[in-house]
Amino acid sequence: MRVADLHTHTYHSDGTRSPREVVDVAKLHGIEILAISDHDNVAAFFEIKTYADAQHVTLIPAIELSCGWNGVDVHVLAYAFDPHDEQLDARLQLFRETRQQRGMRMVEKLRALGLDIRASRVEELAAGGALGRPHVARALVERGYVADVSEAFDRYLGTGKPAYVEKERFRVEEAVALIKRCGGVTSVAHPTLYPNWETLTANVLDAGVDAVEVFHPEVPPKSRETLQQIARFRKKFVTGGSDDHGSVKKVETLGTVKVPESLIGPIMRRMNAEG
Repeated sequence: MRVADLHTHTYHSDGTRSPREVVDVAKLHGIEILAISDHDNVAAFFEIKTYADAQHVTLIPAIELSCGWNGVDVHVLAYAFDPHDEQLDARLQLFRETRQQRGMRMVEKLRALGLDIRASRVEELAAGGALGRPHVARALVERGYVADVSEAFDRYLGTGKPAYVEKERFRVEEAVALIKRCGGVTSVAHPTLYPNWETLTANVLDAGVDAVEVFHPEVPPKSRETLQQIARFRKKFVTGGSDDHGSVKKVETLGTVKVPESLIGPIMRRMNAEG
């Protein structure tokens, strides 16, 4: 039976690998079903779809959306939607523009603090993708102001820190409606990272999200069992992925999570219908 990794990132958002590298590393680990779920854009899918096909890797259109739920920043993964949908593209373009503006405001704050961080370098690090705090953090590391990305967040970019700027978020219901309209399904990303995660996950599923990511490096076995029960009670399905970002994080996780194809039927049925 084939296995999947449904949560990976490239340099089109906050990862360091190219889309081709993600495909190659995934295949090296025996993963034949792959979703590149960059934040707020599907550029990697278009860049690498032909190559993935040639490597006999099923590439699923995917995206990770930043949503708000009662003041909590909740990430929603979307899968198997029509990546050519014009309404989706227009909404994501608007969202990326607000991320770009946010990034520039953070740079301005850092410069006001006396740190020589250049907006042009942050944009280069974003490589034309969805600009976010990790790109600003990497610029801080490059200039030697912090030792690593974690320190950049702890000292400057985390919530309430000197260079933090609040970001725009989708409402969960808006994200669900947007993805459902173009044929896709949604899943709660890394659920145990949220405060009061059991109640929050249940509420977000009740709001229309289709699945929950129970296989993830930050979800321990006991919590996985609880999440599976929450999903089963609501007749939802489960997803999983490594949430790999390449060398941004201290541990590279691609290859550590392998989800059996049998568990992700609602995604694969949509893929087969398109094929």
